[in-house]
Amino acid sequence: MILLIKEMVYVLAAFLLLFFIFLVRKYVKNFEGEVLLETGVAIITVGLFINLFYEFIGYNIMILGILVSFFGVTKIFKSLKEIAIKDHLTGLHTRYYFFEEWLPQEMERQKRKKGSGIAFLIIDLDDFKEINDRYSHKIGDKLLKHVSHEILKNIRKTDCAVRFGGDEILIAFPDIDEKSVLNIVKRLEKRLKFNPIGLPINFSYGIETWKPGENIENIIQKADIQMYTLKNMRKQYRALTKEPDVD
Repeated sequence: MILLIKEMVYVLAAFLLLFFIFLVRKYVKNFEGEVLLETGVAIITVGLFINLFYEFIGYNIMILGILVSFFGVTKIFKSLKEIAIKDHLTGLHTRYYFFEEWLPQEMERQKRKKGSGIAFLIIDLDDFKEINDRYSHKIGDKLLKHVSHEILKNIRKTDCAVRFGGDEILIAFPDIDEKSVLNIVKRLEKRLKFNPIGLPINFSYGIETWKPGENIENIIQKADIQMYTLKNMRKQYRALTKEPDVD
């Protein structure tokens, strides 16, 4: 039995070395846990070498290395989960997290607690492509980060702000009416008018509320259609008044 355990330790140590050297190392740079994993692999390597001369010492060093590697891998997986949950540029939640975790849980909670529903706000920045083309994508990224930061400052912890795609942002507000969401929109419009980027930030939006029992995809789509309708109306108005898209 002891011999079997020892053999398993050797196999696991060898596997961790191969796994790290050939598959993982180039992908975990700058990840939390990278140093622990590298340290663990180094300890395992020393243990394998010492094991050739002093089996007992080498064996225990390898066990230590495996434990250190395990904690490093755990931290790396935690970092990977953060990447899946949060958008790296804006700090907003990802679509994956929203549709796979947050939304199903909140819908279930609404049904169980007989809540008043979820209000959805979809925001899309006006003339964002023109800003990227004229001022560079770097400026566009700064602008998008600033907008996201202001959104997160002006919503509750129970709300969920999602980078829905490009410069389109979806915010879900449990148990709140559309009038309150509209007040948040007005507040954001005022706060974004003066910004450190030095460019005008305007956005189009749509608001719809889901009630338990309704088709939630249809509700989100209706909010999206509202937003695009408003965006097109504004473009037509600028064309008629010959107002430029970007100052």
